[in-house]
Amino acid sequence: MKKIIISIITLTLSLLIIDPLNTAAYSYGDPGEEKFAEAYKEVKQYVEADDWDQAEQVIETYDKEFNLYFKQTVPYIEEALESQDQELLLKSYRTALRLNVERRLHFAQEQFEDYGQAKLLLAKARGTFDVLQPSFKDDQGEEAAQSIYASFDQALQSLGNPGLFGIGDQQSDQETFDREIEAINTSLKEAFPVPDQEDNNANLTEENLGLFGGGDGESNPMWKWVSIGLVVLFVLLIVFNRMKNRKKE
Repeated sequence: MKKIIISIITLTLSLLIIDPLNTAAYSYGDPGEEKFAEAYKEVKQYVEADDWDQAEQVIETYDKEFNLYFKQTVPYIEEALESQDQELLLKSYRTALRLNVERRLHFAQEQFEDYGQAKLLLAKARGTFDVLQPSFKDDQGEEAAQSIYASFDQALQSLGNPGLFGIGDQQSDQETFDREIEAINTSLKEAFPVPDQEDNNANLTEENLGLFGGGDGESNPMWKWVSIGLVVLFVLLIVFNRMKNRKKE
């Protein structure tokens, strides 16, 4: 029994700390998908097919997001739908996506000491940029697009890794993180400005934080269950040893 428990603990720790610097260990995965961003693809498809009713229905699904987080773009979205201006609609939606990247990155900085939250928010920002990337590349070029991804990768590495019980931990570097975030925001702000309007920080107020909405507040469940499992195994090992010692007495 004792050997089995020790083997399980050893295997679990090995899986968690093996090659922590490997990119695969920092996989963005599904948590990085932003439904609001993915909806842009639907809207684009519908307006290109001249199906404005369907495009409007998709946008109405995200009325809350537009009015709470990206209200600077709402007048232009409404104007574009009314006049069926495809260029204005898509341009305004892309600006909303850029603001979403900025919002996610801002709160990743705020949550920097919370590895799970910061990593999740960074993944959300990158997931949004994935949708913006084709337009960004067309306008700014392949090299500029790759530079954005490089900044995301560097920001991710600078989060470090807390490891498990201090094992396999990697030091964080907030100075590098902040520098890469600023580089991303600067590039995207120039490429996707608010139409005919000075930008502001309305999407960054505490009132529309939205950090814990839609499951964003959930840390990686794997870490929770692995930690709980290891604690249980340690307790079982202690109990087993005590019972064994009592029998010897």
